[in-house]
Amino acid sequence: MKIGRVSISSLILSITLIVICMSFMLTIVYAQASQTGAASGTPKFLAIQHAAMGSVSEINSTSYSLQLDDISNKIILFSDRPNRIVQTQTVDNFIGNWTRGQDSFQLNPPNAALVMLTNNNKEDVFEIELFNPIYDKNQKSLKYEFNVLDNTKIPSEIPEKLGKIALVIDSQWQLAYSGN
Repeated sequence: MKIGRVSISSLILSITLIVICMSFMLTIVYAQASQTGAASGTPKFLAIQHAAMGSVSEINSTSYSLQLDDISNKIILFSDRPNRIVQTQTVDNFIGNWTRGQDSFQLNPPNAALVMLTNNNKEDVFEIELFNPIYDKNQKSLKYEFNVLDNTKIPSEIPEKLGKIALVIDSQWQLAYSGN
């Protein structure tokens, strides 16, 4: 039988192909979501640390030291869609979890955006990879070693003493979330 100029068998074949293609695409989307953790329902968080002042010093030709002084005792954590969760965590807990888990920061160092305000109010942003945190709760200071990504260097005109500093840490880390 023909409907207009299209036969029913052609219509059924077209619908079957559409269903097969959609099933294949959904399988790919689900597989990608599983790899990123989105399908697991466990939110992944970004972390924000900030300090009133700090300093950057060169360790060698590819590594630097970042000293954060007068830091907040809380780190802001937030997740992306669909969870959209915002919470805080103490610096003690954040650094204490650095070496925990199969995908720990110790084994897979986090990337971060380092936003720093120099004493002459010039803002610079660098993409970095963080290592070896040392937290001194009494001094309200936190020290990291870091590499600048893309093998770039911190410009020599950056002064040793800096104004406000913020780190946005892309952890891809599944923090313990209580659901509260």
